[in-house]
Amino acid sequence: MAVVITIVLLYLTLSQIKPAEIVNTLKSIEPTYLIIGFLTYIFCNILRAARFYILLNKRIKIRSLFNIVCVYNMVNNMAPMRAGELSYIYMLKKLHNKNAAIGASTLIVARILDFAAICSLFLVSSWIAAKQLEGLRLAAILTSLLIIACFLLLIVLLHCRDNFLYPFTCCLDKMGLGKDARINYVILKLREMIQAMESMRNIKTTIFALITSFLIWMANFSVVFLVIRGMHFDIPLHIVIMGSTFTVLSTLLPIYGIAGLGTSQGLWTVIFVPLGIPLNDAIISAFGYYIIQMAFYLTLGIYGLISIKILNPNNEL
Repeated sequence: MAVVITIVLLYLTLSQIKPAEIVNTLKSIEPTYLIIGFLTYIFCNILRAARFYILLNKRIKIRSLFNIVCVYNMVNNMAPMRAGELSYIYMLKKLHNKNAAIGASTLIVARILDFAAICSLFLVSSWIAAKQLEGLRLAAILTSLLIIACFLLLIVLLHCRDNFLYPFTCCLDKMGLGKDARINYVILKLREMIQAMESMRNIKTTIFALITSFLIWMANFSVVFLVIRGMHFDIPLHIVIMGSTFTVLSTLLPIYGIAGLGTSQGLWTVIFVPLGIPLNDAIISAFGYYIIQMAFYLTLGIYGLISIKILNPNNEL
């Protein structure tokens, strides 16, 4: 299915342009922007490693976590539907003897923090864009309400823990829905989220993790902006953040193609064109950035694998 989706979306996007334009765009990219973009991506991975260092109670060195993050990002962006998330749990178990529960819980917390940071940056960007495009005002308002609701839910989960679920489970039992498999699955996931957020009850850890998460995604979106600017596309930063947010969230969809090929470009185009970017520029910038992005992932991913092998010669991933 992933192969079919990839082929169909590639055909639909590439049929709108001349593929040679992508090659010419990559050839004309300014090296300065490319180098700064790559250094920013390295900084982003250092921040991710620092966040895991805190969430794991400083039990694993940042250098080792940096190597794991590099490999994890490479695998995660190659596998459909973010199946590469398991690579982080596997490497913690294999290299540092951390059980799956610890790996999964820190990963869940990291994803919650990522969601908070992405949504906040998207919210600011959408309001800036709404001032320029009247049609986005309603969408910005609805998005704001949704994000506020999600933040309130996270705060309640953090402070109330299991007490938050108890009234719901009692009501469901009285309504005869306590044995419904789908409802129980949702409750199970909420309970796992609550348990994973246990490490966030320390105020210092919470503040550091939140600040780091915002810096991670500011750096991440800056990489996109720098690469696009290096390809001579004049796309404002707030538009880049809005478009990139949807491509990031697309990785969670079951239609996510092989390594995001086709899916990312299709969604990028669908989002950027209504935001005022010409169709031709949207498609070419989508493929151009995708190729550069994969080069970044592979470069640091291979570096991470080599470093892991050097630091852990007796362990085989």
